[in-house]
Amino acid sequence: MKKIVLLSLLLIVAGSGFSQKQLVMLHRGDIVARFGEGQYIRLILKKNHRYTEGHIIELYDFYMITSSDTIQFKDILKVDVHKQRGAGYTKIVGGALLIGGLGYIALDRLNYSVNNIGSQDIDPSVIKASSIAAGAGLIFLMIKPPRYQHVGSGYFLHTIDYNSPFYQH
Repeated sequence: MKKIVLLSLLLIVAGSGFSQKQLVMLHRGDIVARFGEGQYIRLILKKNHRYTEGHIIELYDFYMITSSDTIQFKDILKVDVHKQRGAGYTKIVGGALLIGGLGYIALDRLNYSVNNIGSQDIDPSVIKASSIAAGAGLIFLMIKPPRYQHVGSGYFLHTIDYNSPFYQH
């Protein structure tokens, strides 16, 4: 009896794992954002630019049911993709430039203290080069991509299931 109950529970869990759909935002065949059932989503709707948010309860082909409302995909103006983005190139380049600029001064001071090469004061050319690199790094670190992405003009929403090549567990 225990084996039958365990087998039936296993089949129910396995079946529900395949039935979960995902909502993806695509741009030129690349996935910009991915939302699964149970995930939190923030949206701006077309009518009166109304903000709405909630957990996705169920996804269908043309609409979704969230914890706050039933939303048609055609009524969505923008989607919050802030948490879906990675570090990005600007953060990596900015961090490298900032560390490189500060490291240049540290290397100059280390070179003087170990080998007594160069002057005791920091050379103005070292200060100029390191401040330019560190300043450019800070500017790159301050650049932030937009929080919301417009739906339309190349970006569109699509529901996928486990048969889709875009599906991810």
